[in-house]
Parts: sequence; C-alpha cells; structure tokens
Amino acid sequence: MNDQTTLSTSPLEEQALAWPEKAIPEKWVKALFNKMAFSYGVKFADQWKGIDPDGIKRHWAQKLFVLTTAELTRGVERLDTRAWPPTLPEFLALCRPPIDPSVAFHEALEQGALRDRGEPNVWSSPAVFWAWRKLGAFDCAHSTYAVLRPRWEAALAAELERDVIEPVPAQDTVALPAPGKTMMSSRKAQQLIGAFKLKNLGDAGHGDGRRWARRIIERKKAGMEFSIFVIECAERELGMRA
Repeated sequence: MNDQTTLSTSPLEEQALAWPEKAIPEKWVKALFNKMAFSYGVKFADQWKGIDPDGIKRHWAQKLFVLTTAELTRGVERLDTRAWPPTLPEFLALCRPPIDPSVAFHEALEQGALRDRGEPNVWSSPAVFWAWRKLGAFDCAHSTYAVLRPRWEAALAAELERDVIEPVPAQDTVALPAPGKTMMSSRKAQQLIGAFKLKNLGDAGHGDGRRWARRIIERKKAGMEFSIFVIECAERELGMRA
C-alpha cells in the first residue's frame, strides 16, 4: 500500500515542486526576499509570519512576470526609500509608478526625436515608447499636446493596461545609416521629398500626383534607407497611415 501511495502522489509532488513557467526566475525572487529580510529585519519576518514562504515566493514571482527587467530593477532600488517592507501591490507600484500623460508625451517628443536621428534614447517606461509608435513620430512632432491629448492618453492607457508590455526594441533600422552612408537629417529628408516631388512635375495631368510617394516606398522595399520622417510622409500621402 505504501508503494502504491508513493507512486500515485509522486507526480503531484513533482508538479508542486516545478517552478511556474510564467514567472520571474526563482533566484531573482529569492534575492528580492533576501534583500527585504536584510533591510527590514523583524518587520519583514512579522509581515509574513504564519504564511508558507515558498508559496509567497511563487505568488510574487508570477505576479512580477509582467514587469520588464528595468522596471523590476527600479522597484528593488526604491526599497531603500521605504521604512517598511512593501506588500505585493505596493512593490508593483514601486516598479511601475503612475505615469503623468503630459510628462510622458514630452518625454516621447524628446526621446523620439533622438531615436529618429539614430542617437541613444532612454524611455522611463516601454509603454511610453509604444504609445509614441502608435501615434506616429510625425503626428507627435507636428501637433500640440492639446490637439493630441485624447489620442495620446488613450494610446498610453492601452499600453499600460497590457498584461505584459514588450520592452523597447533595438534602434529602428530605418533610422540607422546604411553601411558607408551617413544619417539623414530632418532638413535633408524634407529636401529629398522635395526632389521627388520636383521629378513628379513632368507627370502633371498624368496620374494622381503621388508618384513621388510611391517611388519612396518602392525604393524602401528595394533596400534603400530613409529616415522615419520620409517614410511616414510617403505612407501618409498614399493613405497607408492615418
């Protein structure tokens, strides 16, 4: 009977011991709990007294899975500012503090411009980056916050509500110079568009006047590099972008 009992329960025991798939690594949550234990001492011990320690760590690990590494690091660093150990919701707020839409918008303008030029850019939250991408670099740079506020707040809220916010990707390839070429400034981009439009003047009365935009898209597909500004202008002209 003992053998049968062992055989019937061992799969359950193995399942219980398996670390959750959608969770931060076990060593990370252990390190987090060690830091809080060392920082808060008896305050931390009393907070979780009588609760299964392994169960708590698994629960935290699963809930913290939605955070990026940068957000988790931010939360750990902010522990030093607290006199008492945080609950799980409080720690999540330390990692991902509320974002002021207005401040985030102006951050997007600044960091988006840097990214468009292929320069280093730093985002306080990947949600701000994805909201910027959703609205489009052109609209953000050429419209006031008062005009874009409803769309911006909706886009930002949608990103913040995601269970998992994708990290900011590597620099856009369209904003990087091709091998042996230099970056195209915004002024040069506008000059390039002008040149394409001038070449299109000979076709006046033959077509819809959008040949310049189609040429840009065609050359982009063929491998030619353009700045984000140029691509967005062409796509907008062809109705490919709202």
